[in-house]
Amino acid sequence: MKKKIVICDDELLILDVLSIALESDSIEVISTSKSTELIALIEITQPDLLIIDLQMPALTGDKVVAELKTTQQYSHLPIIMMSASGRGERVAAECGADAFLPKPFDLNDLYDLVDKVISAQ
Repeated sequence: MKKKIVICDDELLILDVLSIALESDSIEVISTSKSTELIALIEITQPDLLIIDLQMPALTGDKVVAELKTTQQYSHLPIIMMSASGRGERVAAECGADAFLPKPFDLNDLYDLVDKVISAQ
């Protein structure tokens, strides 16, 4: 069975790159640029992993992650937070993200982190 990864970033180019890089025979990628619709999308798709950007308009990634991690149904959903912010790693840890990916990132670092987080389930 394919693993499902939901990606949320307001930068469409990053969504495209991540989708192309991660989509495979064993991984289905679902992407959205709208953080306000993310929790509903997660309820529908039941992903194995969420990759989310920290800095987004309307609803920031740390607020989404904090809400998911305090909801019993999604508290165990693995989450990788991405950010170009110098404080991104600290914010990711504080809100409950399982891992952090600094932007810009190398695709090999992305693959390694996704494999590590998914295999830890």
